[in-house]
Amino acid sequence: MATKPIVPPPGAELPPLIVEEALLRAINGDGHGGGMLLVPLIEESRFSCFALCAMLATAAKAGMDHLDTASGLSMVVLQVEDVETGESASVDDLPPDVVFAARFTAAWVNEDRETAQALFDALAADTDTDAGMCRLIDGVLALYGMAIATTRALVQAERDNPDQRKD
Repeated sequence: MATKPIVPPPGAELPPLIVEEALLRAINGDGHGGGMLLVPLIEESRFSCFALCAMLATAAKAGMDHLDTASGLSMVVLQVEDVETGESASVDDLPPDVVFAARFTAAWVNEDRETAQALFDALAADTDTDAGMCRLIDGVLALYGMAIATTRALVQAERDNPDQRKD
């Protein structure tokens, strides 16, 4: 079954500055406040929510840029390890919101827009119910968490870079 791509409604605009502000708040210690900035974008429309997911996955990808090979060919795969043993684990052992975030990010980073769209459509399938809307919000906030982790790592790397420091 082919999924129909989400098309923006006429005049729809999604301000990426909100996402940037949310990430800045999070790395400065106010992750909850930053996340609250995203909720209206989640609730506004399917288009704005999908665009938000794409922006968050792109932010999460920023920390993966070192994976690009000289040929430009690379692929991101989802690898799960048990935090206690370090051994491979099943993605099925992760919470559903984390599974969505990881799979959506991998699809988006690998430029598999069809899969990213299908994952989003499955997550947003029953947003007319409270449980469905909660699943959607949880999935987007898991993406937000991945983007926060990447942003923090990038900021720390910049701080640790002696060429960037102004002592």
